[in-house]
Amino acid sequence: MTEHAENGSRLLRVRVSIVGSEPEIWRVLEVDSSLTLDRIHDVLQTALGWRDAHLHSFTDTDPYVRLRAVNGHVREPRRWVSEDLLEDNEGDLPETAWALGKVLTSESGPLFYEYDFGDSWLHRLELIDSIPMPADVPRARLLDGARRAPLEDSGGIGGYYDMLDALADPAHEDHDELKEWVAWTVGPWQAFDPEHLDIDALSNELARLFEAPAQGPGPETESLIQELIHRMPPGLRREFRSYLDSVGLDAPGSVEDDVAGAMTAPYLWLAGRIGQNGLSLTPAGWLPPAVVQEAMTEIGWAKNWIGKANREEQTLPVLQLRESAQRLGLIRKIKGRLLLTSAGKRLVDDPVGLWMFIARSLAHRHRHDSGRDAVLLLLLEIAAGKRAAWDDYLDAVAFGLSALGWRSPEGADLDTRTLHALLAEPLEVLQNLGIFNDHGGLEPDSTTPHGKAFARAALHS
Repeated sequence: MTEHAENGSRLLRVRVSIVGSEPEIWRVLEVDSSLTLDRIHDVLQTALGWRDAHLHSFTDTDPYVRLRAVNGHVREPRRWVSEDLLEDNEGDLPETAWALGKVLTSESGPLFYEYDFGDSWLHRLELIDSIPMPADVPRARLLDGARRAPLEDSGGIGGYYDMLDALADPAHEDHDELKEWVAWTVGPWQAFDPEHLDIDALSNELARLFEAPAQGPGPETESLIQELIHRMPPGLRREFRSYLDSVGLDAPGSVEDDVAGAMTAPYLWLAGRIGQNGLSLTPAGWLPPAVVQEAMTEIGWAKNWIGKANREEQTLPVLQLRESAQRLGLIRKIKGRLLLTSAGKRLVDDPVGLWMFIARSLAHRHRHDSGRDAVLLLLLEIAAGKRAAWDDYLDAVAFGLSALGWRSPEGADLDTRTLHALLAEPLEVLQNLGIFNDHGGLEPDSTTPHGKAFARAALHS
């Protein structure tokens, strides 16, 4: 369902340009004249690709051009602002009470929209045409345009073009620093190309602005992907959703019996070795040396391990396998013995069922904390299959966590050490499953096809 235009409204064709941009950054939009200026703000943010992270206002004159007197009188400009700015100036008008068709007419001249009062991104809105509102036409539609919006916080139009010059010149003294800043600012969900404009993606986002609220089941029935999307701030939500659309994560992953058996082999071996009767640990609480050696040999880990591989506390692959199986809920330790849980007993001979159980456990084991969000963001990157090194995964997860509002106790972005801690345990599981092309388990890099399917299954579980 979508919102419909009011009776008697008109369809306005409007050209929007960023003042001072050269080459010009512009859009041509068709919008319903009955839309109030607060909704036009949403339309402009979406059509330009801004992140809606700063204050804004509308004026009927260029705020940076001094008005001339006419017959000894200087006309007082009008300014429309959001509710939270109304108290700052008694002469300001509420943008929620004024429709675009009332302030942008054939007689009015252009309307100006300023975004971010620090960088002062000034937009000029010019009326091209006005016709009666046809039936079944979107309330806002992007027809044409050129170039992406400047980067937020890049210093206004002059600072933005100075930055582009420095990026284009490897010998510039600020080149490397600005390149790093741009990479972090743009983030992992889009490439930075000042000349690029994806009209289809922006049009899809404009259409979403006017979708009626969903009826029926509440947020608890949302998919994991939908939940992450809805928790993003609006500006970044658009970029995140466009990224997800570009990699196509709609279909859940599936697996054949033989592939599931190969991927879950370490867990199947451990569950089978424990068996229905359980397995006694040493007095110190470790797996018996013979079992450790057997695990390393039969799972195939011995060839990449230096040492005797017969003491669990010194043989990390086996220790981490046991600990991860306990965290996943497949086994438990009681009075010096390892026992299968009810799930472990049920799945010991069911590779596909075990594959799905592990996928669900990774995605749902913890609820609404930074660790859970970090795992979901990592699974999204695995499913997308676009990263080629572990540092790339970490950068993408860090950006996503920042977008979701996670910070250190001091208010800073989460550092690399914290990210490693959040992902250490799920990474052990993923490496046991062979999710990555990881050079013998040393460090994850690109995702295997079966790894992508597993991540999709987890995200749709």
